[in-house]
Amino acid sequence: MQKKENALLLSTDTLPNYGLDLVFSIAKSTGFDGIDLAMWKWFDAWDEEYVQKLSLQYDMPVYVVQTSAKLNQKELDKALDICQATNCDTICINAPKITDFKSYDFISDNLKNYKENNPDIHFTLNNPKDSKLFALPIPEYRFSNIIDIVKKYDCYIWLDISNIEMDLFENEFTRKIDDYAPYISVIYLSDKSKNGKSHLALWDWTLDLKTFFKKLRKSWYSRPMSIKLDLKPTELANKSAIKRQFSKIIAYYNKFFLDLDISEDNDLDKED
Repeated sequence: MQKKENALLLSTDTLPNYGLDLVFSIAKSTGFDGIDLAMWKWFDAWDEEYVQKLSLQYDMPVYVVQTSAKLNQKELDKALDICQATNCDTICINAPKITDFKSYDFISDNLKNYKENNPDIHFTLNNPKDSKLFALPIPEYRFSNIIDIVKKYDCYIWLDISNIEMDLFENEFTRKIDDYAPYISVIYLSDKSKNGKSHLALWDWTLDLKTFFKKLRKSWYSRPMSIKLDLKPTELANKSAIKRQFSKIIAYYNKFFLDLDISEDNDLDKED
């Protein structure tokens, strides 16, 4: 299967409790380019032969394998098995909580060797939600600093934009996207509300997504983007509504990112 630049992926953790076969089917029928596999949420996602079968059956490449926040050797080795079976080049690691010393020590002590032994894999750490531990001035999650992910841990960034504080995203991050883009392996697209609820659909964007798209195109970002939504049980129960929502998201992405002609957009230069 041929993979494409700027592929739009469906993150399987958008559809919890759906069978993995159904997730692949919905992704295919609604027009996604591939799959972002949250292997830690499905037992059958640990079966690399089954995942490979679904990928071939639906002609849906696996671009990303996502591990849990409680990462250990068994899980990371299995993620590598899935990558090998599906020709996937990206492993995204959910940041452990600040109190989870075991997972943090495993990552910090072993990631360098995994990177050296698997040079074709983009080992990637996510920027976790900007929340505090017990209302103290201590981050709830490890790897909360994007600069540290790149410089201290020598990893790619799995950028979940709904986890970035709104003012920081618009006034600092978007403005300096040229500096960040080479280190981003996958971007999670979703909205957030003004009261901080994250992973909402794209309709009423609290963050300035259109400007972000323009800047990202200008920086020649070519890696995937993934749709991860936090759907309510009533929404998950309506498969037809979900498929309509996914189709609308894909149309939005095509219009405001893929079809954007940056060569004729003089406003981009004015914004710099």
